[in-house]
Amino acid sequence: MADWNDLHVAEGLDAVRQQLFAAVEAANDSRQPLPIAPSLECGTSEKDQGQEIAPTHPQEGQEENPYGVRIRKDDMLNHFRLIYGTDLVWDGMRGKLIRVPHVREAVGRETFKEWQDHPWRMIAEEVVFDPTEEVDPRLSVNLYDGFKMEPDPRSDEGCKLIRAHIYRLCGKRDAEFWWLLKWMALPLQQPGTKMASAVLVHGAEGTGKSLLFEGILKRIYGEYGVTIGQAQLESQFTGWQSRRLFALAEEVVSRAEKAHYKGVLKHVVTGDELQINEKNMPLRSERNHVNFVFLSNSTVPLELDLGDRRYFVLHVEDVPPPEYFEALSEEIANGGVESFYHYLLNLPLADFKAHTKPPLSDAKQRLIDSSLSPARFFIHEWRNGDLDLPYGVVAVPDLWKAFLRWCENTNEFKTKQRWFCDEVARDMLRDRRDIRYPASSGPFKTTRLFVPPEYVDKVGKPGWPDLASEQARAFRFKVEVKHEDTGL
Repeated sequence: MADWNDLHVAEGLDAVRQQLFAAVEAANDSRQPLPIAPSLECGTSEKDQGQEIAPTHPQEGQEENPYGVRIRKDDMLNHFRLIYGTDLVWDGMRGKLIRVPHVREAVGRETFKEWQDHPWRMIAEEVVFDPTEEVDPRLSVNLYDGFKMEPDPRSDEGCKLIRAHIYRLCGKRDAEFWWLLKWMALPLQQPGTKMASAVLVHGAEGTGKSLLFEGILKRIYGEYGVTIGQAQLESQFTGWQSRRLFALAEEVVSRAEKAHYKGVLKHVVTGDELQINEKNMPLRSERNHVNFVFLSNSTVPLELDLGDRRYFVLHVEDVPPPEYFEALSEEIANGGVESFYHYLLNLPLADFKAHTKPPLSDAKQRLIDSSLSPARFFIHEWRNGDLDLPYGVVAVPDLWKAFLRWCENTNEFKTKQRWFCDEVARDMLRDRRDIRYPASSGPFKTTRLFVPPEYVDKVGKPGWPDLASEQARAFRFKVEVKHEDTGL
């Protein structure tokens, strides 16, 4: 019995009257959930309450379907919700979004028509993925229904080898070890936290990178974790991003494509919204809650900008012996992951936040240096005192000449002068000034200059032309001397 007539026959008119009054009261009270069709069998939606439900059995007197479970009108009224303004239906029994034509094919036209015309058919305004669970369940379908793994509250000894493995991957450096542990812990303690940084681990094969992030961390996330490769990154279909809190990316960018995909990775790592494009489904958006770990065996797996705040980088070359991994795998198999989950849930975070800047390790600095364009790397080396050229205000033609000779010596790519100047301008101020150049005794000459950031606050102030003249002449003199010494 699933409608008012059935209720009338079963329990009488008073029961119908009570149900109606209760429904009106609930509709008038904004604090109460919207009413659903009265049912003597199914009750409310167990899936929406985060509980698993049993398949629907045939009613008494009905023959059991030998080819699978039938979806009856009762099931649809209690568990199906039409998404307002779309042709999508949320199946709360199976936790799936389905298009209306597919629902009609699954349940049959007659059952679908009864559900479609029923006054108690449920409607939701939107589909969201909100691990904070702050959305109103009466208005929205939330694709998040909690972590499935249960933390094991044993002592920390249950994950001792796992923590020692992380410490080894961090080169046994305390600052990097604790930063990585807190990066892992924060999104688990506060589900839905979008970290402003991603983790990049690269180096030799067999170091245990995948074991940590695939075999341990991703297992904690369960259905909310995913492993992707180059194919997912290139695909126009982005269904893999839906309902995710953690993504493990293995060798996602080849060397020739690093610059091309830098913008794509920047968006998925730090963007607020994700466009979910699934096959045969309308485009929709979800808030970005995905935190990324990138693994690679390449020496230069990704391109990083100078001053990057987005990546925490580890470079690992030490490969442990087989017995090391045997002991670690045994701990993992005997509840180590559950124990590590409990450890992370109770790890004190102090002032660690989603935007806490990753430490600048030697591995990260090397990766930044390898990612810089030749022009910016030249400026970087000049600023660090590695070029035997005086650092200060410089005339553009002299800096260009020094760059060309540096390219000859280092076999770097020679770019066009205007491109070179545009790259240098990212780190230094362009200026045009009347200075005594190239000779100290000569007349003032209008000269194009590059001004290092350390001298920008002196531009235009008293004594600036003399200071700029002196530094520009010193650089020119050194370039000419080096030219005579090398013959280049």
